[in-house]
Amino acid sequence: MSKIKLILPACFIAFFACSCSEKVTGTTEDDNTVIAQGESSSSEDTPLSEPAKPGSSSSTETSSSSKEELSSSSGTNLDPTSSSSGTDGGSGAGGIVFPPNRQCAAPAPARKAVYGVVDGFIQQRVATLEAQGLDHNTAKDSATGELYRELGIDTLFQENPRITDEQLEYTLFYLYKNRENDSINEMLPALVNDFADGTLEPENYCINDLPYAELNKLPFVFLPLGCVYGEEVPNSLSIIRNIWRKCSGMPFCNADMADTLITIGKDHFVCQNSSWITLEMQGKEMNGIICTENGTRTIGVGETNNDLTYICVDEYWKSILHTQDLPAEYFFNPDFEYGTFTDPRDGHVYKTTEYNGQTWLAQDMDYFDSSDTLFVKQSRCAKNLGYREFSAEENGYCDGASRFYTVNVSKKVCPEGWRLPKKEDWTINGIGYNSALTTLPKFYVIGSFIRGKDRAATDEYGLSLRMDGAIDPYGGDMTLTGYNLFWLEEGVYTENGDLFSNFSNVDYREKGEYVPVRCIKK
Repeated sequence: MSKIKLILPACFIAFFACSCSEKVTGTTEDDNTVIAQGESSSSEDTPLSEPAKPGSSSSTETSSSSKEELSSSSGTNLDPTSSSSGTDGGSGAGGIVFPPNRQCAAPAPARKAVYGVVDGFIQQRVATLEAQGLDHNTAKDSATGELYRELGIDTLFQENPRITDEQLEYTLFYLYKNRENDSINEMLPALVNDFADGTLEPENYCINDLPYAELNKLPFVFLPLGCVYGEEVPNSLSIIRNIWRKCSGMPFCNADMADTLITIGKDHFVCQNSSWITLEMQGKEMNGIICTENGTRTIGVGETNNDLTYICVDEYWKSILHTQDLPAEYFFNPDFEYGTFTDPRDGHVYKTTEYNGQTWLAQDMDYFDSSDTLFVKQSRCAKNLGYREFSAEENGYCDGASRFYTVNVSKKVCPEGWRLPKKEDWTINGIGYNSALTTLPKFYVIGSFIRGKDRAATDEYGLSLRMDGAIDPYGGDMTLTGYNLFWLEEGVYTENGDLFSNFSNVDYREKGEYVPVRCIKK
């Protein structure tokens, strides 16, 4: 028995650097009803004919684990250029025709340039059936139906006539070509011989050593017919995913299976929009923990030296680097005893803390005066950003998250009896590097991304500073993310990183940044 060895070569990374004449368009992740967003199906696309007397792979067949390997440094080279035979891509053993790689030089994919792959796959089975008395055409139809059932793609084709012969052929050729003799186009001899009885041993064809999420990368590796675009990627991916599904004993995902949850090993799969997808791929699971309770935290892989905190929000894990629109309640130190203050203007309740002999608000202000033009025009919520139409109603209250103000309105934000901090109140400004290493992490929300080995935010003083950055006045998008900023009485703002703290002047060329406000009790 042979092993399938799949390799993601370096060209997979380099592929996206080429200058394509055809634009890569977005597509839906739908295994069963594939729709191209950027291009309609070509008139040359010929739907696959329904196999003769097909069974269904919808039942939960079980199989042993597959033996293929995913490697980027050793084994058979699966560079798309090696998918073709010789220099002209001519017919090889079994009559298989597969063109040489044209990468991005071709104006459009040669959709009819691949054929003979299925015939090469079933040739021994056809010979067996003919020896049993079937005529050639009947034997071929029967063998084709058996192959589809064995690979788990029979139901897929019945429900998706838009998947073309060419898409099937180049997908199967990539998965099951003979890489021991790359000078000719032929299928793995052991696999062809294995199918002589109309069945396939799982260890010969299954691709389940690949994590399900990694399957998304494969079409970009092996599509050799010009620039990748349109329906080619999702249709090929749906074929690969259904082979993986069949080998895992999973039922076919259709409307009857909608929202069904299945556990395979450590992965949780849900059937949505006619496609199996893992909760981790959806962003609903991390480290084996499903996001079910708002505010729950877990650690994911971060950048440089430290891992990154993720917060559970409405069933999805969100990186703490991108949580500007979340209310302050997600970020308080659970082991710190805060005070409280109620703003008499709107009834909002804020946490307070003592730092350096003064009472500070432990969260950024979220005050809005709809009768004041400055507040209406020069304050923003993070949830109301971007180039979409501005909504005054949505911008009225930030749901307890930080509100961002221009310098012009900042002096109106603090309630009576409170004020903006002064430079002299923020004594960590300009501290040396060595002091910053140990001092600055004490100010930030626990779980904040802090660079440097063995450094972690502790929120020791209960100030719970968030690294939300600022809002750009033109595009309305976040900027300076990864830094904490708040306005000072002098009309400047303090810019606090994980290794420095500086005072920054307003850039009036951009009409002034939108920055949060912290208040100190007078």
